Amino acid sequence: MPSLFEPVIKWMIDLGFYSFLFPWIVTSAIFYGLLRKSKIFGESTTLNGLIAISIAFLVIGFPILSQFSLSLPIATFFTQATVFILIFVFAFIAASFFYPDLTRMLLERFTRRTTLAVLIVLGIALFITSGLAGVFTYGLGKPAPPGAPAPPIDVIILAAGIIIFMVIIIIAGAIVMGGEE
Repeated sequence: MPSLFEPVIKWMIDLGFYSFLFPWIVTSAIFYGLLRKSKIFGESTTLNGLIAISIAFLVIGFPILSQFSLSLPIATFFTQATVFILIFVFAFIAASFFYPDLTRMLLERFTRRTTLAVLIVLGIALFITSGLAGVFTYGLGKPAPPGAPAPPIDVIILAAGIIIFMVIIIIAGAIVMGGEE
């Protein structure tokens, strides 16, 4: 017997929820939060919202232009991230039975730079295993299909270089801060 939610999920797939609406909502929310936090364009919620929505529409255009589906990698990424969060929550609940002052102990542990490095490595691992890394490597090993634009190799190399540079900076900062503790 099929589950109760199977027809609803199939209906949402037919509507394009996972290939258009969900990535658009997530992208616009992330960019809106980043713009509000960084205050690059000031305090205007209207301007920040308009820019976030515009960027979200540009991101949604990528799967159509490149013929690369974002729905499966995004769904996999959020599923894996949710499983990791649930594991951490259950581990914290179990640890609270054994540590009388778990909050103080966690504050001491999570203020170290090594914790940040572990979380960044976990995020990169989720990014790679979910298939979202395929966005940067799409089309590198094969010619572009007819009518599809060729992958921008210079942009891929620039993005990979920035990510590698950030990882090197984080590792170097952790090594320097680790020597001071």
